[in-house]
Amino acid sequence: MGMIMIRCPETGRAISTGRYVAPATFRSTPVFFSRTHCPLCHVMHEWFAKDAWVCDSEHSECEAVRERQVA
Repeated sequence: MGMIMIRCPETGRAISTGRYVAPATFRSTPVFFSRTHCPLCHVMHEWFAKDAWVCDSEHSECEAVRERQVA
C-alpha cells in the first residue's frame, strides 16, 4: 500500500492526500476527481487521478520519484 500524492499548485511541493492504495489498483482505476486540503497553503486543491501518483516510501523519496516520472 502506498500514499496517494499530489503537487500543491501554489508551492509546487508534493503533498499527501491522506489516502492509501495499492499502486496496481490505483493505475487500474477509472478517471476520478477528488479534493484534498493542503497543509502548505491551507486551501482545498481539486485534482484528477492523472495528476496524482502513489508513493510507498519516505516523503522526500516520493518527491524524487515524481520528478523522475515527469521528466
